[in-house]
Amino acid sequence: MDNTDTSTNAEEQVIPENTAPTNSFEQVNAQQSAAIFRQFNQGKVITKLLFDEINNKSFDNALFTCLFNSSMHFELLYQHLGYELCLHSEGDFYYVRELRADSSDEADDNALKVQAILLQLGRYYSQTGRELEQLCQAQFGFNDSDLTVLAKDDESLAILKAIRIDNWHKAIDFITSRNFAYKTGANSWFISSAGKAFLFNLVEQYSQFTE
Repeated sequence: MDNTDTSTNAEEQVIPENTAPTNSFEQVNAQQSAAIFRQFNQGKVITKLLFDEINNKSFDNALFTCLFNSSMHFELLYQHLGYELCLHSEGDFYYVRELRADSSDEADDNALKVQAILLQLGRYYSQTGRELEQLCQAQFGFNDSDLTVLAKDDESLAILKAIRIDNWHKAIDFITSRNFAYKTGANSWFISSAGKAFLFNLVEQYSQFTE
């Protein structure tokens, strides 16, 4: 009689449950994901902090937190849509850019407008003897009086005309709608962390150019 043990180890017979790969879409809030897509589609950046002008304080941006906590999911998602999801660590904001070599002229045009507006604001702010850091702080920032002065400056108006923006109020609306600036009241604003990153990079580049 063959005494060979033909039994199989019980542990080897166990078929693990839930062997299907995890679907990252199930792990991400669909409403937040849709809101993120809409903001990127509108040319906005998504900052770590938002500003509540009613309570006059900053608060965490749930969309930024969603992106950060599920960064691998969103990186792959936007790659499939033809974009690269980018985190600007110094400015604490996310943005997307097209992967195509012949990327959208509109995106480049919007970036140029943001840069031109911020650079003019920064130049004016420095000329009035104020620190650029204050331009990016809610308790200081800038207001309607500053825009009135800028509106009388022929050079700044010429630059706005060159980027096809009619006046300074529309210029501020442009950067505010894209989260590069936030309102602190009916007629006051400050530059966001994203705007600050853009501005200080531009100032550094301009300083190197003039040396």
